[in-house]
Amino acid sequence: MEDKVNKDIATSFLKGLGVIEAFDYENSRMTLTEVAKKVNISRSAARRFLLSLESEGYAVQDEKYFSLTPKIINLGYSYFSSLSWSEIAYKYLKTVVNESHLSCSIDIFDESNIICIMRVHSSKILKGGIHVGGKLPASYTATGRLFMAEMSDEELRKYISTLNLEQYTSKTITNPDELFNKIQSERSQPYQIVEEELENGLLAIATPIYDSKNKLLAGMTLGTYMNVENMKYLKEFALPILLNASNKATEAIQLLKY
Repeated sequence: MEDKVNKDIATSFLKGLGVIEAFDYENSRMTLTEVAKKVNISRSAARRFLLSLESEGYAVQDEKYFSLTPKIINLGYSYFSSLSWSEIAYKYLKTVVNESHLSCSIDIFDESNIICIMRVHSSKILKGGIHVGGKLPASYTATGRLFMAEMSDEELRKYISTLNLEQYTSKTITNPDELFNKIQSERSQPYQIVEEELENGLLAIATPIYDSKNKLLAGMTLGTYMNVENMKYLKEFALPILLNASNKATEAIQLLKY
């Protein structure tokens, strides 16, 4: 049976997907060698995949560098359009931005990362703000912590053991037990805050959006730069706006017939 399963898997297709996923915010342009190293394939294989993507308009070559084109968005459109709750969430996302005057995103959980699927910018755009389609490590994001808080103790310990707890700043939690204890102690909160663990000066806060079965769908996230005034503004003024919006989004989504 195992052999049959392996034969049914198109490994070359999976490697091609890996080539696409290799491009991100920090690696928007790469050489063949860089792609091959990141995906762990040969340089000749990377060349075939990239030239195939280029022939279909999904990638473009500029001298020795390759980059993806906007056409690549089509590959994710089917998923996004299938989210029956996305229009509802987007409505409340805009409300948060209009009332808080901060950029806001909706992020989903994807194994060790969170992925931004919607974002509305305010006039105060963060230099390091996540973009649609962007990934960040779940362990050091407010939305990631929301999903981690939904896990049982056993699930959480097992999950943390799979993570690469990298030191991004002096405040980054890299000790598995410390991270576990922090998540466990904050489970009762209807929100999560991450202070300067991913980037110096960056403060993020997220509230949950649930489906009709009370399963966590996504996090609604606000971010700003750290100082006493911004911390006070985020907790005392923006957080109630964010909580109200995510609660209303949850209520509306739970009326949907899946």
